[in-house]
Amino acid sequence: MSNIHPPASGNYWLRSGALTLLERGFGLLFNFGAAVLLLRLLSQEDFAAWGIFLLILYFIEMGRSGLLQNGLIRHLAIHRDEPEACGRIMSASLFLSLLYSTVTSLLLALGAGWIAGQYHVPQIEAMLPALFVANGLMVVYNHCYFVQQAYLEFRGVFWSTFFYRGALFVALLVYWQAGWAIRLSQIAWAVPAGAAVAALAAWWYARPFLAASARLDWSWVKKLFSYGKYVLGTNLSTMFYKNIDKLTLGHLLGPAAFAIYDAAGKVTQMVETPSFSIAAVAFPKSAERMAREGAAGVKRLYEKSVAVILAIILPFLVLVLLFAEPIIWLFAGEKYLASADVLRLTAFFGLFMPFAVQFGTVLDSTGRPGTNLAYTAFTAALNLTLSYWFIGQFGLFGAAFAVLAGYTVSFVLMQAYLYKHFRVNILNVLRFIPEFYLMGFEFVKKFARRGGWVHG
Repeated sequence: MSNIHPPASGNYWLRSGALTLLERGFGLLFNFGAAVLLLRLLSQEDFAAWGIFLLILYFIEMGRSGLLQNGLIRHLAIHRDEPEACGRIMSASLFLSLLYSTVTSLLLALGAGWIAGQYHVPQIEAMLPALFVANGLMVVYNHCYFVQQAYLEFRGVFWSTFFYRGALFVALLVYWQAGWAIRLSQIAWAVPAGAAVAALAAWWYARPFLAASARLDWSWVKKLFSYGKYVLGTNLSTMFYKNIDKLTLGHLLGPAAFAIYDAAGKVTQMVETPSFSIAAVAFPKSAERMAREGAAGVKRLYEKSVAVILAIILPFLVLVLLFAEPIIWLFAGEKYLASADVLRLTAFFGLFMPFAVQFGTVLDSTGRPGTNLAYTAFTAALNLTLSYWFIGQFGLFGAAFAVLAGYTVSFVLMQAYLYKHFRVNILNVLRFIPEFYLMGFEFVKKFARRGGWVHG
């Protein structure tokens, strides 16, 4: 590997942000399309089983990302001018990823029966072989994906996600057009098929940056694990607190309640997508700002990043509040109309998500992963306690009330920490939102004039 530096162009945010938003956008579009087909083609019980299958997959993905992504990006950024060190770092990261896949597959094999029994989804056991294969393929896919992020190469990130998320949608489309009956044990194989093509695409774009050492450097294995264990815990806690409402509903009220609530959750994910898109772009820049400008640079990046996300989210939130019933009818069909009022509540989750996601970005990129884990684990425990209490009191709506209450408490604590250590001011976030609307308007005008759409 030669000394390859990431682009230093002032268009970094525009180029990488656009590609990352496209990546998330297409991923969301494919997930949305797959959900629309599944909601219409499956019974509520089978849709709940599919939801549990996806949750297991996402827990594994988020755990691997937490263990490896931020640590790999951070250390490659620090040692970018040292090819030998980069090779040792990448080899250590790849070893940890292989180990992670082995351990998670073993745990899943041992716990499959318990999961099926607790959530009343016996179908899940027949779907597990496909998940084991996907877990192995994700070693290559994620390694190349993370390396590209470290070198600010977002083209391969886009294409690999496009293939990974698109495979299931295409498979379902074929089933639907052909009129074939969907069996969960068969359609689950679309996931490893997509992972295989995605791994190839990710490797293709990552080739200029990939490096390896002849011998495994255990000091780097320990260093990456020491850093990543906190982010691993944080990501799993995040997945837990984001899904504890559904999991508690499924456990207490059964698959039908899980399916109705999850139908609303799929729409809510559309509102939350910009949070994770901007976070993917902001993490490398946040680490760079901390090294170059200190806390003041991180403060400005946090405030502007959250403002951008909120500026994108707010119009979607208004649409969901006004048109929840037609949105659910178009998305899930008439049998899920009971989800409309739940959707109005869960849509408010999107207002808290930018603050929480960028809080994690700031803490991880400035070397405070343990603190991030503590806050996230607290929110997860709080949401679990509130979910059991509120669902017992209010049933289906109690799950949404519990999450909103937990997010509110967590939001206050996180903002207090950011103000103390970085002087982050939420009023600046609110002040930046109109500025970004004006910037967006000016950008559209400028683009239209260049394209000849607007004269004068």
